[in-house]
Amino acid sequence: MSDTNLYDAYYFATGCGSPYARAEEWLRLFASIADRIMADIRPSIVLDVGCAMGFLVEALRQRGAEAFGVDVSEYAIQNVHPDIQPHCWVGSATDPFPRKYDLIVCIEVLEHLPHREAEQAVENLCRHSDDILFSSTPLDYKEATHFNVQPPEYWAGLFARQGFFRDMDFDASFITPWAARFRKTRWPVARVVAAYERRFWQLWQENQARRELSIEQRNELATLRGEVQELTVQVSNWEMRWAELERSIAWSLLRRLQNLRGRLAPPGSRRNLLLDAMLRGLQLRSREEFVGAIRFIGQAISWQIRVLSWKTRLLVNPRTKGQPTQIDPIEERSPIQARQASVDIIVCVHNALSDVQRCLEAVVRHTNQPYALVLVDDGSGSETRDYLSEFANSHRKRSDAVLLRNEEAKGYTRAANHGLRQSSADYAVLLNSDTIVTARWLDRLVACTESDPRIGIVGPLSNTASWQSIPEIEHQGDWPANPLPAGMTVEEMGQLVARYSARLYPPMPFLNGFCLLIRRELIEEIGYFDEETFGAGYGEENDYALRTRKAGWLLALADDAYVYHAQSRSYSTEDRKRLAKRADVLLAKKHGQHIISEGVAICRRSRVLEGIRARSRAMLARQEWIEKGQAGFAGRRVLFVLPIAAPGGGGNVVIDEAMAMREMGVDVRIFNLNLYRGWFERAYPTLEIPVLYGEKEQLVAWASEYDAVVATTNSSVEWLEAITPQGGRPVRGYYVQDFEPYMYQPGTESFQVAWDSYTLLPDLVRFTKTEWTRQEVREQIGVECTVVGPSVNVDLFRPRPRSGPEWPDRPVRIAAMVRLTTPYREPKLTMELLRQASRRYGAAAEILVFGASLDDPRFAELPRDFAWSLAGVLTQKQVARLLNEVDVFVDFSSHQAMGLTALEAMACGATVIVPERGGTASFAWHEENSLVIDTSS
Repeated sequence: MSDTNLYDAYYFATGCGSPYARAEEWLRLFASIADRIMADIRPSIVLDVGCAMGFLVEALRQRGAEAFGVDVSEYAIQNVHPDIQPHCWVGSATDPFPRKYDLIVCIEVLEHLPHREAEQAVENLCRHSDDILFSSTPLDYKEATHFNVQPPEYWAGLFARQGFFRDMDFDASFITPWAARFRKTRWPVARVVAAYERRFWQLWQENQARRELSIEQRNELATLRGEVQELTVQVSNWEMRWAELERSIAWSLLRRLQNLRGRLAPPGSRRNLLLDAMLRGLQLRSREEFVGAIRFIGQAISWQIRVLSWKTRLLVNPRTKGQPTQIDPIEERSPIQARQASVDIIVCVHNALSDVQRCLEAVVRHTNQPYALVLVDDGSGSETRDYLSEFANSHRKRSDAVLLRNEEAKGYTRAANHGLRQSSADYAVLLNSDTIVTARWLDRLVACTESDPRIGIVGPLSNTASWQSIPEIEHQGDWPANPLPAGMTVEEMGQLVARYSARLYPPMPFLNGFCLLIRRELIEEIGYFDEETFGAGYGEENDYALRTRKAGWLLALADDAYVYHAQSRSYSTEDRKRLAKRADVLLAKKHGQHIISEGVAICRRSRVLEGIRARSRAMLARQEWIEKGQAGFAGRRVLFVLPIAAPGGGGNVVIDEAMAMREMGVDVRIFNLNLYRGWFERAYPTLEIPVLYGEKEQLVAWASEYDAVVATTNSSVEWLEAITPQGGRPVRGYYVQDFEPYMYQPGTESFQVAWDSYTLLPDLVRFTKTEWTRQEVREQIGVECTVVGPSVNVDLFRPRPRSGPEWPDRPVRIAAMVRLTTPYREPKLTMELLRQASRRYGAAAEILVFGASLDDPRFAELPRDFAWSLAGVLTQKQVARLLNEVDVFVDFSSHQAMGLTALEAMACGATVIVPERGGTASFAWHEENSLVIDTSS
């Protein structure tokens, strides 16, 4: 908002113009001020002294504050909006006010008063509030009605007489550039002076840094100017020599000779080739000079462009360096639809009858039509041969079963090719006979393939399938068996994998051959397995994968499908190791070791695969806790009091944990204010939790329907005071997510509300996230909280395939949240350190910030003279997308009660830097999974 607009609004409101002609425009202007007041100060009761036509009063009341206005002009009060008029009155800034206020706003008022009355007005303001937002008129403003225009130190002196000092840490420039916040303090003078000295030192440091940068830039510019002058002289000399050359007889003769040569020996003719051969050894000095001149002129132009670019960079306003970045939210894949594509399931068999029986029974039980079975009996004994024959005959009508037989075993590679040549369906599946498939396995594989037309081969997760194994991929130097937990069936494991999968479909350089879904177009393009090289078995699937990739196709993992694998029952352990070693040698010889090693490194270190494995380790315990919760709490009803408008860590925690409780059968709902409904629904557009909107007085009537009503902020604890439990129901709780007095200035009413919230109710049940918060509450307040531990939405925040290349084929991406409304998050320090990183690493690092809007005037005051991009204020799903794309997330807050965003970044596979003060110790261990630093240093 411009200062001119602010003046216009006030003078218009006091008589210059028709009352409502531009009311909407003025209300928008004052709405921006109200937003900042409610976000940064959060007052409950506000008085606007000199309220003009009540625009600020109206805006504050729309945002939930109890606001009033007083103005000396009867005209201004008469033209206040009818809904606001009862809350405004005619009066002077020197008149006693009816009560004390959390905040008094006084904008461009006292300069209308004589000196003595101005002193009385300041005394009156200070008597009725401990917190005052004050703005005077600048000295260069000339207006007859402003007969007491004074410098800022004059007004600061009047406030100081009342024990009020300017809050140097609060930026009030969202009102006017010269606005200030004066607060009453009981601090000793030494402490006040120390605070001012600290601020002075910070400003001096900034000034020194700017001065040094300016000197450095001037010196560099002077050097470049000298270089440009020198180059300009040299270019001028070359231009003169060039002109002389064109005017010379030799040049004219050379042009005639060239034209003659073009007629006698046209380019590309045999005569031209013969002439070139004759002249190939000659080195003409004139030609060398010509080439040198061209090269030098090109270099000079390049230097001039560089200098021009540098000059342009110096002239660019540092506040416009940031580039807005659009972050798309994480989107869940649509549910798997009924499969229409035809599939041939090829099962190659060599004895091991019990495995074959379990395999085929599972295929029939868990595979939806349409599909056909192609059984390849590779020289099995009579018992297995007879079973296959009987099975094929009995299932011929149901699944179009076909039985192929080799009287003598030819090995898996030839048997698989035999089956593939028999297949003509849209997809062919090569399925080992020692596997057990689970529900909808084939639909899941096909859905993965059809998610991208470039995918040619797909494989599932398994207990033992090399890089597709979960939860472990190695045991004592060999592939692990990963046996199922005691009492768990293969079908149950498959259900868990599907339930907790995000269906990421990560690309794979290799896939294990135990279960491969192959697209028909790929088979037609690259053919079958290499029988000549890998006819003995082992290595044929890796060779096929490499051939697939070289042909431009992709391989992918269907991470929602689970197929159990008994692992190589047709070979002994020694035979398996021997054949695998032989295959590795042949594979390297055919394709080169580099591409194989590169693929193995991806499979071993892929952050997406590591995330899948990590979640598979935890999903069993997670399921157990859900079942315990269902047994103990199903049917209970809980209401979270969550009065928020914008998305944030605290709200996200409550919503995520409410969703987890609903999985346990608990009926969880959220209460929010009518005022915030539009913003809240835009922030959480797909929320699956019922939300009750109303006024805080309605909470009492609704509370009786719940077993527990839980406040989530200090200001909402007092809302529970009117609730009277009957028979211990509802329980009144407080979810303590931070030691909230640290968020306010000591001595203010907001500070006191936060301080009193922990002991406001005698039966209040307090619980918190971290041991640090528990200790702060205990040491400062003297009451206990139960620690429930940190939490993060691991379904949303997880390593996902990234868009574009990975580091080091692109710069390292560094991200930080800049939260302007929360001082302890240190937005200025964060931008200063990001600037240092940008200047140190240059193009090797990309800086991305989020959590603030580019049009927020507070953001404009932060250091911005470096290369950065701004993603803005993000929803939870947008944050998940952003954190998935970055390599490093930094949090330079003075403290963090938990540090949710850092925890979310870790869950996405990013490196994090977190403050040591606070609750990050509950999940961050220095130089093990993070860097924990002293952000006060």
